[in-house]
Amino acid sequence: MRILKKALAHKGKTLFSVALLALLASFALRGHGETDVTIDPDNIRPAEKLEHSHSNVVRGWDAERPTDVRIEIGMDEVSDDAFDGTEHGYAKDVLELSRNDAVTIDVYVENRGIYHVSFDQKDIGQSILPSRIAFKVNGEHPFQESESIELPTHWEFDRTEFQTDRYGHEIMPTSSKRDAFIPTHLYDTTALNSRPLEFLLEEGWNTVEITMLAGNILLGDFRVESVKDHLDYESYLSLHEDASPVAKNTITVGAENMSWRTNPSTRLTNVRDASATSYDTRHLRLNALDGQSFRKGNDIVTYSVEVEEAGFYHLAFKYRQDHMMDMPTFREIRINNEVPFEEVTAVPFHYTRTFENFIPNDGDRYFQFYLEEGHNEISLRAVMGPYRNAYEHLVVLMEEMTELSLEVKRLTGGVTDRYRTWRLRRYIPDVEERIEAWIETLEHVAEGLSKYSPAAEPGEVTNITIAIEQLEKLLTDADEIPNRLRLLAEGDNSAAAFLGTVIQNLLENGLTLESIHVSSTTDFPASRANIFVRSYESTKRFFLSFTVDDYQIGDTDEDVLEVWVNHPRQYVEIMQQLVDTQFTPATGIDVKLSLMPDENKLILANAAGTAPDVALGVNHWLPYEFAIRNASLDLRQFEGYEETVDVFAPGMMVPYAFEEGMYGLPQTQNFWVTFYRTDVVESLDIPVPETWDEVTSILPELQRHGMNYYHPMALHGGFKPFVATIPFIYQFGGELYSEDGMRAALNTEEMLEGMNLMTELFTIYNLPKQVPNFYNHFRFGTLPIGISDLATYLQLTVAAPELQGKWEIALHPGVEQSDGEIIRWAASGAQSSMILSNTEQPDKSWEFLSWWMSTTIQTEFAHRLQTAFGTEFLWNTANLEAFRDIPLPPHHIDVILEQWEFALEASRVPGAYMVEREISNAWNKIVFDDVNPRIALDEAVRVSNREIIYRMEEFGYAWRGEPLRDYRVPTIRNIDYWLKEHDDD
Repeated sequence: MRILKKALAHKGKTLFSVALLALLASFALRGHGETDVTIDPDNIRPAEKLEHSHSNVVRGWDAERPTDVRIEIGMDEVSDDAFDGTEHGYAKDVLELSRNDAVTIDVYVENRGIYHVSFDQKDIGQSILPSRIAFKVNGEHPFQESESIELPTHWEFDRTEFQTDRYGHEIMPTSSKRDAFIPTHLYDTTALNSRPLEFLLEEGWNTVEITMLAGNILLGDFRVESVKDHLDYESYLSLHEDASPVAKNTITVGAENMSWRTNPSTRLTNVRDASATSYDTRHLRLNALDGQSFRKGNDIVTYSVEVEEAGFYHLAFKYRQDHMMDMPTFREIRINNEVPFEEVTAVPFHYTRTFENFIPNDGDRYFQFYLEEGHNEISLRAVMGPYRNAYEHLVVLMEEMTELSLEVKRLTGGVTDRYRTWRLRRYIPDVEERIEAWIETLEHVAEGLSKYSPAAEPGEVTNITIAIEQLEKLLTDADEIPNRLRLLAEGDNSAAAFLGTVIQNLLENGLTLESIHVSSTTDFPASRANIFVRSYESTKRFFLSFTVDDYQIGDTDEDVLEVWVNHPRQYVEIMQQLVDTQFTPATGIDVKLSLMPDENKLILANAAGTAPDVALGVNHWLPYEFAIRNASLDLRQFEGYEETVDVFAPGMMVPYAFEEGMYGLPQTQNFWVTFYRTDVVESLDIPVPETWDEVTSILPELQRHGMNYYHPMALHGGFKPFVATIPFIYQFGGELYSEDGMRAALNTEEMLEGMNLMTELFTIYNLPKQVPNFYNHFRFGTLPIGISDLATYLQLTVAAPELQGKWEIALHPGVEQSDGEIIRWAASGAQSSMILSNTEQPDKSWEFLSWWMSTTIQTEFAHRLQTAFGTEFLWNTANLEAFRDIPLPPHHIDVILEQWEFALEASRVPGAYMVEREISNAWNKIVFDDVNPRIALDEAVRVSNREIIYRMEEFGYAWRGEPLRDYRVPTIRNIDYWLKEHDDD
C-alpha cells in the first residue's frame, strides 16, 4: 500500500506514520449509527479554528456522564420579567427575549459531569430567518459551536389544498410558524455533530447565560439532563415484545402532504412521474419534496400518518438522490419526535438518478417501527455526522495550505518571476514533509469516503484526487513553489479550492422525496410506473406540448393588459396570484403576465409593433434606450407619480431621465458594501476602513500576513464597466460629461484625482488585479476584506455555513470632506420597469405599475416569495420602505439602507457606452503600460467626444459637429428637476 510505503520511507515522521498505520476505523454496514472517516485526532494538527470545536473540546474533558439527572427550572425562578404564559398556550411562566437580550440561569448539580441542556421556546418574531442564540457556561463559550446556535421553528403551509393558477397548475403555498412551544435541544448548526451538544458542569452552582443574537422568542422551562444513549435495535424490539400483529395494509403519504418543517426554504416541486401520489398529464402538480431545498444540516420534515392498530410497521421512502455523485446522504428517522433506536440515527440514502423505494435496514433485515394507534408523526432530519471527521481534516488541510502560501508570500514579497531561482527549502525546511503529509491524509480520506460508495472512485472524491495531483506537481521541485502558488491555494484550480468544493458538498446533502409508505409487510407499491404507462404518458405530453402557452408571449384580448416579466417562473406565479386576487378585483383591470426570458425580444417586438403594455425586470439602462427612440412613455404625466417615486433613492432615478421626462422606475436594487471577516480583522487588530486613506493604511498589515484587499475592479477582465469605476469618479466630485452633454469630462482635475487612486491601488498598493471569485478567497481567508455586492451576500448566507457569525458588512469606503462627512457614492442599479409607448392603455398601465411598486405589494411579494421558496429567494426591492421589512438581520438592513443614501448610477447620453469603454482603456494603459494618467485621459476624451458627437447627430442634437439644441445631462444635483412637476419655462 502506498500509504504504508511512504510512512516507512520517512523516518523523521514516526508520529504521523503511526497515525496513518492505524488507518480508518472500518465503515460499518450502511446505515449503522455514526460511521465516519476516522484519522487519529491526536496525531493531526488541528487547524486553529478547529481547536475549539465541540468534538475536540469534549474529547479533552476528563469527566463522567452522570445518569438519571433531570433538573427543571422555571422562568419564574430566573427573572422578575417572566410573565404568565397561558395566553401563549403554555401552562407556566415565560420570558420574552429579543435581539441582544440575555438571561442568566443558575444551575446546581451534585456531580461534576457532562450533560445535555434543553428548554421550551416559541418563535414569535416576524422574520423568516431562524432565531439564534449564544450559549455560555460559567462566563465562557465552552466551544466554537456555542457562539451561534440556531433555534428550530416549525413551519406549516397556510392551506392544506393547493391553489391553482389561471392555467391550472398548482402554486406553492405560503407558510407560517406553528403556534406552539418547542422542546429544544441545542445542536451544532451545521449538523456535523449529529447528537445534541454536550456541556461540562462543575459540582455545585453553575451559571448558564443565553444571549439572543437574532430573532424574538418566548423562553419557557430550562432543563439539564443526563446524556442518554439510544437503544440498539434488539432492545427497542424487546420494549414492545407484547405488540400484537397488525393487519396487512399499506398506507401511502405523498411528500406534498407535509405536516411541518423546520426550514421555510424546504419546498415542494413537480416531478413528471405517473406513479406519483399526485399526477396530471397536462398540469403541474406539487407532488415531491424538492431535494435541492432539503439539504441543510438539521433540517427536519415531518409527515403525519393514521394507523388503525398499534404495532410494528415497515417504512419505505420513495426517493431520488442525485445531489452527491456516487455517495449517500444521511437522514435521522424519528417517530413521534423521538429517535427509536441507534441504527436509524444516520440512515444512508444512496445515489440514484431515478426514484426508488428504500426500506431502512442493516443489511440483514428490514427495520420495524412501533406506531401507536391513531395519529403518528414520521420525521426525517438531515445529518452530516458521518462526514464530520472527513470535513474536519479537510478544513485542517485547507488552512495549512493557506498558511504555507502566506509563508511563501512573506518570504518572496509576493513576487512571481519564473526566471528567478528560489531556495525555498533553506527557509522552510519542512515544506516537502508538509506536502507529503497532506497527500497521505487526502489519500486516507478519499479511501474512507470511497467505502460509502459501490463506485471505484465516487464523483465526490474526484476533487480530492485532483487536489492530490496538484500537490504531487508541487513536490517535483519544491523550490519552484513560489512560482506555482496557483496549484496550492490561489485561484479556482488550486488544491485548496478543490478541497473547498468537497467541504461545501459534504455540508449540503440533498434528498428528493416523493412519498412514504407504511405497511406491516415489505410488499410496497412499485417505485415506477410500468413501461407502457410511461410511454403512453410521454406520448400525451409530447402532443400537449404543442398547445401549451402558460405564461408565454402571445396574442391577448384588447382589454387585457399585457405585461412581460424578466423573472423566473416561480416569481411570475406569485405575481400573477397577487394580480388575480388583489389588483384585478380592486380595479377591474385584467392583467396577463408573460415570461420574457430575453429582454432583447422587447427591441424586436417594438420594431414589429407587437410590444407589450408594460415591461418588468429589464436592465436599468434599457428605459433610456427606448426613451430616446420614442418607444417608452414619460411617467411624469401620470397622476400620483411624485408619491410613487418618493420611495426610491434619488440617485437611482438618474438613468431614467431624458430631456424633461422620466421613463422608468427602479424595481430591484443592488448594493456594494464592505465585506469583512470579523475573526481575521480582530486577530490582526485592524479597523474596518471608512475611507480610501484607511484602506491603504491597513494594506501593509494585510500584505505582511500574505492577505490583501479586494476591489471589484479585479472581477472584470479587460473591460471595466461603470459599476467598478463610478465610485472613483463621483466620490471625488468628477462628472462623466460636460453640462451640455456634447463632450466627455474625463480630463478634469477631479477626474484625474479619482483615476490616480483607481490605478495606484493596483500599481503602488498592490491590490490583486484579477480575482475570478471573491467568495472563495473570502472563505479561504486570502482576501478577508473587500467590496462586493448582493451576489456575494447570498453566497455567504446560503453556501458558507462554516463562516456563520464570522463575517459582517460595513459601508463602502469613501472620501472624507473638510467638514468630516464621508462621500460614498457607488453604483446600485439592477432591474427596472417601464411602459411602452405603443400601449393603447397608458392609464391602466400606470395604475398597474404604481400598484406593483407600492410598499404594501412589494412587502407582501417579498414575504410570499421567501415563505414559498426559501430564504435564498431574496427580493431586493428598490422600494426603500418595503426593504426595511425584508427578512435580513436588522443591522445588515441598516448598513444597506445607509449605503443606499449614496446610491448613484451613471448618467446616460448618446454615446455613453464609448465613455465607459475609454475609462476602462485608460485604466488598462496606466496600470499595464505605465502611461501617464493625464495623457491616457486626454486620449479617452478625444475618442469619446468623437463618438458622442456622432450619436448626437444621429438623434438630432448636432449637425456636422456643432450643437443644434441643448441636451440636459441628468446628475444627482439636478435630478430633482425631473422628479417634480414644473413649468416649461
